Amino acid sequence: MNDAGPTRPSPIVMVVLIAVALVAAACGSEGGKPRTEQLQNTGVIEDNGAALSGGQIIYGIEAESDGWNPSNSKWGPAGLQVARTFFDTLAAYDADGHAQPDLAEALVPNDTYTEWTIRLRPGVRLHNGRTVDAALVKENFDFLKSSVLTSAPFEPIESFEVLGPLDVLVRMKRPWVNYPYALTTQIGVVADPDWLRSGSKTDPVGTGAFVFKEWVPDARLIVERNPDYWRVDPSGTRYPYLDRIEFRPLSDNDSRAASLEAGNIDIMQAATARQLEHFAELGEQGTFQVFNDVSGETAEVFIQLNTMAPPFDDLEARRALALATDAQAFVNTLHDGFYEVARGPFSPSSPWYTETDYPGYDLPSAKKAVQEVKARHGGRFSFKILGGGDASSLSALQLLESQWEQAGIDVQIEPIEQAQLITNVATGNYQATIWRQFDSPHPLGDSVWWHPNTAKPIPEIALNFARNRDERIGAALDEARETTDPAREKELYQQVQRYLAEDLPYIWLYHAQISIVANNRLVNVVNYRLPGGQKGIELLGGSHPLWQVWLRS
Repeated sequence: MNDAGPTRPSPIVMVVLIAVALVAAACGSEGGKPRTEQLQNTGVIEDNGAALSGGQIIYGIEAESDGWNPSNSKWGPAGLQVARTFFDTLAAYDADGHAQPDLAEALVPNDTYTEWTIRLRPGVRLHNGRTVDAALVKENFDFLKSSVLTSAPFEPIESFEVLGPLDVLVRMKRPWVNYPYALTTQIGVVADPDWLRSGSKTDPVGTGAFVFKEWVPDARLIVERNPDYWRVDPSGTRYPYLDRIEFRPLSDNDSRAASLEAGNIDIMQAATARQLEHFAELGEQGTFQVFNDVSGETAEVFIQLNTMAPPFDDLEARRALALATDAQAFVNTLHDGFYEVARGPFSPSSPWYTETDYPGYDLPSAKKAVQEVKARHGGRFSFKILGGGDASSLSALQLLESQWEQAGIDVQIEPIEQAQLITNVATGNYQATIWRQFDSPHPLGDSVWWHPNTAKPIPEIALNFARNRDERIGAALDEARETTDPAREKELYQQVQRYLAEDLPYIWLYHAQISIVANNRLVNVVNYRLPGGQKGIELLGGSHPLWQVWLRS
């Protein structure tokens, strides 16, 4: 699952006092040109010549993950970055956002797209020495199809069959034209079947360029070079070049940036306006390398509503909240206008984008709508919103609270730890929360979060976290899988955007940005080729491969 499943609530940074923020939020919502449009990669060091082998790096990631088993773990940008060291996926994105064979050698459909043959590369082995063959991949698929967390993406699939030593036949219940995009996600990972079935979230056994060595949660995770990795460079040298990588979860944005500038870490994920602008200047000066996700889809920050729980099981309550939310004032106050305000899951620059009737900020209309909601619900319109307990997250929640209270909505802020928040959201034990998600380069990667089939009743685990059951969305997503006409596919995903704007399970705030910043020792941070020769996508959900990275002497 792209972004690998549910992401953590974004750590929204605020550098002014809460009181100042609340005053600023009361001001107008005038917006200028978002400065994210000006971001470019800067200070980049690439070298396609002979690489130096050896050395180690320390990678500062924005959060800890709950484990590494693709059947039961949830990977946000930090988790995906770590998982890409010890796992490969059967398909991967090229720089144009198209799915290409990766661990698979070929992905071949029949004439009606009701069957796909996955042809595996010869000579690939798991870290424990077991050969990756068709039988092993079928074991992976069969288990993931039965898992509570990962079963939903397999719903269109009827069965799997071993055709030969390296060929797996995938039979569909109905045509699935864009199936390779599903294999770029968490369900495209190939791992040891015995380890998968054990349910262990530690000691991952995959095919990746690095082998798991040690994990001390909230402190460090260490991987070491896989000497038998299947990829080789143009000169025949076996990847990876690095001997060792240590990942350090550094959730405090300022501390993570300070660690990079002090030389305590070599590379990091950056996700706040202040960080991005600061390092953009240093990148232009040649002090650091900065890689911005300017070509792919970026995640959105939004208020996620539980549409199966009061008060947001009432569409008019959701509409009232949308009318009462001044997203531009939110961005202006917290981020000095840095981000582009969102009105849906795609930005206007996206090829999938379309205009919708999403209701923008309108305080007089919000007040009227709130009164109508209260009239139907015993004079009350109140809810709890879950979010991080750090000062910056609380400041953001208080800013939203102040906007909503102006419209007459009673809001209670409930701080909660990340791990518990993810559990609450997955089981439907919440009313509203700040969330960050929806950055798949192809909408298929996000469709599992929107399909009504994944909106399970509370308290079942549901991947449709808002539990929005709109059969029109399901029909559009199903047809988008089946059509061979790219124009029709685009039209169907645009329909989904319009339905989301009517259903309002998400109150949109802004299009987020996750960047990578590295010191000048690292070479080819996002410069790599897929096995077929295509240039790989630079950043995928705030992550990138590390097998191609080497260190200058």
